[in-house]
Amino acid sequence: MPTFEVEPGVRIAYQDRGTGRPIVFVHGWAGAGDAWDLQVLDLADRYRCITVDLRGHGDSDKPWGRYDYPMFCRDLRALMTGLDLSDVTLVGWSMGGHLGLKYVATIGAPVTRLVITNSGPRFHAADDVPFGTPPAEVQGLVDAIRHARTETVVGLYGNNFHRTDLTATRDWFIQMGWRVPAFVGLTSFESLLAEDVRADLPRIEIPVAVFAGRHDKVWDPRWSEVVADGVPGARLTYFENSGHVAFIEDRVDWNEALTKFIDAT
Repeated sequence: MPTFEVEPGVRIAYQDRGTGRPIVFVHGWAGAGDAWDLQVLDLADRYRCITVDLRGHGDSDKPWGRYDYPMFCRDLRALMTGLDLSDVTLVGWSMGGHLGLKYVATIGAPVTRLVITNSGPRFHAADDVPFGTPPAEVQGLVDAIRHARTETVVGLYGNNFHRTDLTATRDWFIQMGWRVPAFVGLTSFESLLAEDVRADLPRIEIPVAVFAGRHDKVWDPRWSEVVADGVPGARLTYFENSGHVAFIEDRVDWNEALTKFIDAT
């Protein structure tokens, strides 16, 4: 797998397949670029599909330290600059979509359109928003990742799927999660909890598509509605046979929605 040095001594892994308008795919918490394997299969005949292992994930370097959104954003900018990309569609799932919102709000170029799937501007409930993970449960999640990372990965990925016929795919996702060191999983999850980009939504000026699984038990789909309402011109598409992984469970319709959005903008 090719790698790119995003800062001295730190390299992140990526795959670059196909030709055409570039799509950069960003995975979720404790994931890897391989999560997008079926999108690459279906789309690389028409688009340049670049999948990324965020720092600390997959085959990327995993140096000791705290892992947060500003660092991930810098890494993504370095990679896209190094590959000389322009007119990029950034596609982010779960934490990757949350990170995508952060990226376009703080850096922007070379991203010219954004797709978030099963994500939102915030993960847990707020005083003024009565949905998402209840505040009383947040510390329990942090403690579970700290003290029982292996079991927590199994539990979280077990909740990803609405369909019951994808047991092997669920187990494959669990294997990706187990590759992430405990300190990476903990600190990146703490960063996920700390980020609330709702105030940035009205200032996003590029086209944004919001995809949500109707039965998502991980990232409350009402946060997707907040993005669709908050970003000028944003479009929300629900996938009725999906939980947290709409791009897997409703693959054909999800891919079609993605390509229509890119081609229309």
